[in-house]
Amino acid sequence: MKLKYISYILIFSFLIFSFSCDDSDENTEVSEPLLGIYTISKSVLTSDATSLNGAATIPSGTNITSAIVTAFLSEIDCNSSANKAIEVAENNIINFICRYENVTQEQGSWAINPSRSELTLTLLIQGNLVPLKLTGLVESSSKIAGNVASIPVPPSLLASVDPLFAGVTDQAILISIDMELEKLN
Repeated sequence: MKLKYISYILIFSFLIFSFSCDDSDENTEVSEPLLGIYTISKSVLTSDATSLNGAATIPSGTNITSAIVTAFLSEIDCNSSANKAIEVAENNIINFICRYENVTQEQGSWAINPSRSELTLTLLIQGNLVPLKLTGLVESSSKIAGNVASIPVPPSLLASVDPLFAGVTDQAILISIDMELEKLN
C-alpha cells in the first residue's frame, strides 16, 4: 500500500512539474524590429528620370524627397503636413497616420524576406496598389534604407522638381531611388 501511495505522489508530482514548467519559447514574443512610425527622410534618384521623348530629364543624384513625401502621403489629411507619417504595424499592416491628431488610415501591407535583405511595402496610392520593394535593405534602430527600382510615377510628381515635366504627356515615368525611412518613435 505504501508503494502504491508513493507511486501516486510521484506521478502527481511529475504531472504538476510538467505543466508548471516555464517554456520560454511559448511565453516570450519576439518583437519585429521594423514596427514603428517613420517619415520618408531621403529619396535620391539613382538613375536619370527621363520622359519618353527626352524633353525632360532629372539627373541621377537629384534629391526628390519633398516630391515623394508629398505624393505618397497625400492620401491622408492632417491638420499639419509635418504630422504625416507611415506606421509599420503588427500583422503586416501599413498605416498612414497623423501624429498628435489620433488619425490612422490603413494604407497597405508590408513583407520582409527571410534573409531580411528586401522589404516590400504595398501601398494604396490614388486607388492603385503600388508595390515598393526596397532591396539591399539596411536596418538600424533609427532607420530603414534601401533601393527602390523602377517605380512608375506620374510626370506631375516630378514637375515640382523640374517644371519641364508639367508638359509631359507620358502615362508614367520610371524612377529608381535610394530611400531612407527615419524612425520617429
